[in-house]
Amino acid sequence: MPAAGDTTLPSNTRTAGYAHDTVPVPRDTSFTTGKTITGKNDSTIRYRINGTYLRSIVEDLAYTASRPFHWGPTDFTRFGVVVGTAGVLMAGDYEIKQLFARNHTNLQDQVAHQIEPFGNAYSPYLIVGMYLAGVVSKQRQLEHASLMTAKSLLISTALYTFTKIVIRRQRPSFGDNPFNFQAPFSNDKQHTSFPSGHMLTVTTVATALSEIYGEDHPWVPWVAYSVAGLTGVSRLYHNRHWSSDVWIGASLGYFVTKTVFKHQRQRSKKGTYNQLAVP
Repeated sequence: MPAAGDTTLPSNTRTAGYAHDTVPVPRDTSFTTGKTITGKNDSTIRYRINGTYLRSIVEDLAYTASRPFHWGPTDFTRFGVVVGTAGVLMAGDYEIKQLFARNHTNLQDQVAHQIEPFGNAYSPYLIVGMYLAGVVSKQRQLEHASLMTAKSLLISTALYTFTKIVIRRQRPSFGDNPFNFQAPFSNDKQHTSFPSGHMLTVTTVATALSEIYGEDHPWVPWVAYSVAGLTGVSRLYHNRHWSSDVWIGASLGYFVTKTVFKHQRQRSKKGTYNQLAVP
């Protein structure tokens, strides 16, 4: 038996469940999944695609959706800032739309077309690329980073989709009235402006990468959030969203991702992991 504090793994063991690098688990996968392992050395969860990871998505979705019922004064203050800023932007949405419409150039058209895909096509490709690179090169942190980013994006997209179904706001490309709304659950595709899905996606990815790599690489948040901001501007430039749509999309992506990572840190701090075989 290893001495206390010894984290050396025997040759016939591998990581399991959340794939913590210092928890030895026999290769035999016939153990009971209801038991848990708890230890002081447990501090970091590193995911792989297995039942534990999939279950964590459901758990984090429930945790995130229930957070408003557990908010404190600081949380309500932040919420007030987000809603207040959205209100100010809504009041100026039409003027902001006109400002962008009056300032189109060929160079700006080209830049906007290059930046805009970061909000849909590029972000999923980045996540998949990170995952494959992590698996092939056996870099557990990179593999884990891709799965945490993917989970954050799945959860933020689920909440965004529900919001978009309920709040049916007309896109600026179909009218000049930023206060044109339809009843919830209507099927009119013109009323799909709120919030901005592109901005939610790119902000979610930017926040996840900043959470994972920002402490060791301070330039990551600057680059990630700069790309996110430019993506939002491109949506205004192309008249696809009102400025308040972009703001709420960014806020939703940011705070949802922060909540997912907060829950992740709570798991790591508790040091409790389900015994599930790593495929």
